[in-house]
Amino acid sequence: MESSMLTFVLLCVVWSNVAAIEVKIPEQVYEAVNGSDTTIPCKFETSVENPQSGVISWFRRDLNSSARNELILTYYYPDKIFDVAENVDAKGFSIDADLLNGKADLIIKNVEMEDNMIFECRVQIRGDIDGTNSNSATLVVLVAPSTPICEVQGNPKNGEDIKLTCVSNEASPPAEYKWQSLDAQNNPRDPEPKSTDNGGVLSLFGITTDTSGTYTCTSSNKVGSASCSLTLSVTP
Repeated sequence: MESSMLTFVLLCVVWSNVAAIEVKIPEQVYEAVNGSDTTIPCKFETSVENPQSGVISWFRRDLNSSARNELILTYYYPDKIFDVAENVDAKGFSIDADLLNGKADLIIKNVEMEDNMIFECRVQIRGDIDGTNSNSATLVVLVAPSTPICEVQGNPKNGEDIKLTCVSNEASPPAEYKWQSLDAQNNPRDPEPKSTDNGGVLSLFGITTDTSGTYTCTSSNKVGSASCSLTLSVTP
């Protein structure tokens, strides 16, 4: 009796696992270079053999956890057509779907910084209402740093403390900054012992006429780099 009961329980577990839809997106994060085309894959398995009808929907939402989903498009089977939501650029999104083979890939054309969002794939198959019918992934749009702006903060007089600032207004992921300098004779030199170079801000303490020269800041990330320079003249 116990053996029969155990067999029955195991069969129930197997049936419950099979009779359920499961939607998967292979990775949690996808990256795309600004201006390129990219695809977010979505795969699914259903317990319904040769489904007669189904609906695939893609949504997006801001990275803010409290943001609400916004519909992008909806694909219908067996019609094999999709509609793009009214407030979405119809030329920017399409879908590569094959409902019988569990494929529902979202295609995004000419990605922009505004596409840094969470994208959700949702699949509904008639006759398969249990399981996990949606999954999501984050799209990170990569942008090379824009030409940084170099500025001097403070009075460049002998004995004063000043800061040299460097900022790229655009960069994804955020840019990293590094300052380098040449002396008045255009020879490379090591950073001054008391100086600090942090987040694009080069702090110089107790400057002297020897601090004068050309200072170059390089802004870089995994996509590219850019630089700016300024000439510092310390007055007595």
